[in-house]
Amino acid sequence: MIVRDIADGVEVLAPAKLNLYLEILGKRPDGYHEIETLMVAVHLHDRLSFADDASGAITLTCDDPRMPTGGANLVVKAAERLKTATGTKRGAAIVLNKVIPAEAGLAGGSSDAAATLVGLDRLWGLNTSAEHLESVAANVGSDVAFFLNGPAAICRGRGERVEALSLKHPLHFVLVCPPMGVSTAEVYRSLTPPERPRSIGPVIEALDHGGPAALGRSLFNRLQPTAESIRPALTRVRDALADLNHDFEIGPPLLEGHLMSGSGSAYFGLARDLNAANIAAGRLEALGLGSVRVITCGP
Repeated sequence: MIVRDIADGVEVLAPAKLNLYLEILGKRPDGYHEIETLMVAVHLHDRLSFADDASGAITLTCDDPRMPTGGANLVVKAAERLKTATGTKRGAAIVLNKVIPAEAGLAGGSSDAAATLVGLDRLWGLNTSAEHLESVAANVGSDVAFFLNGPAAICRGRGERVEALSLKHPLHFVLVCPPMGVSTAEVYRSLTPPERPRSIGPVIEALDHGGPAALGRSLFNRLQPTAESIRPALTRVRDALADLNHDFEIGPPLLEGHLMSGSGSAYFGLARDLNAANIAAGRLEALGLGSVRVITCGP
């Protein structure tokens, strides 16, 4: 997350996330699912600007007309929760420029909410402690606290219990965002938790001590088969990523692995290096599968 002062307030760039591993441990008494996931923040950003409003009101405008701008938006929810938690009477005019697609498994809404907490804390001069801000984030949404702890973390519970990790090397991805979305709620309703959850150990070991090849072999997402059964057309993206290496006649494989992020609909391929990611993106773009981007994370 990038935070900077601007002429009339504060601007924050809110990153997307990818799930390199996502397992469902079971159904919780509160109706949510207990998850364990390894997430990384990547260089695909929404932009939010915050200007003080002396009236105390919270207002949101967005350049995407499909986005709600009232209390249903996590940005407004985060702003109101921060006001309540800190007792401030300040208000803000918030402008959201959307780049991260909705219903893609990239947590754009959660990232925007985290950016709102950080941006307003700075705008209002609250100096809220990290622990208090994380507590507010956990009450706003499941993935919000992750974005206060990037660039990588293991998230458990509903996603609100965060164990930050460091990235020792940059990772290069090619991201495909199909034109259709997938409802997270529908995926979870249709999911049957496994009797024996897969261990997160291999993906952590690969992230700490292996290269892209080891990490690619460890990618896993329990939600992917369910999401693909709900939106069968998405398998075209999955198959295109798998076919990249089969069609490449000379040299090492372009991608070390590929996966759906979260509950979809976006997929990513983990490339062996930046050049391979660029080549893969060019080949995928020619197929007309949706928006294709090369994105990176890490130092």
